[in-house]
Amino acid sequence: MKESQRTCRFVELKNYNIDRKGDDFIEVTEWTNSEGFDIHLSRGHQSLSMTWEEFTALQQALGNWIEQSDSTCPHIVSSDEGTTYCKLAEKTADLLAKLRA
Repeated sequence: MKESQRTCRFVELKNYNIDRKGDDFIEVTEWTNSEGFDIHLSRGHQSLSMTWEEFTALQQALGNWIEQSDSTCPHIVSSDEGTTYCKLAEKTADLLAKLRA
């Protein structure tokens, strides 16, 4: 038997949930061999394991959804500079950055 310590990240989802309430969280734990990670989402007790290659494929599958027109995505907002962007995508990018940090 081999014991190891693994990197784990925990993020409360109250600022990411549409209803902005509850005590939901997401927890990501990197595998000991660093080839992937486990995700636990408290809402519904959902779990997912994937390799970094699968994560790259997921990003590819999501494609340009954040590039859709205002009428397609309900999260599109306009910046002070006059550009538009997806607020949900921004939150997702922030969450991923926190998980990678």
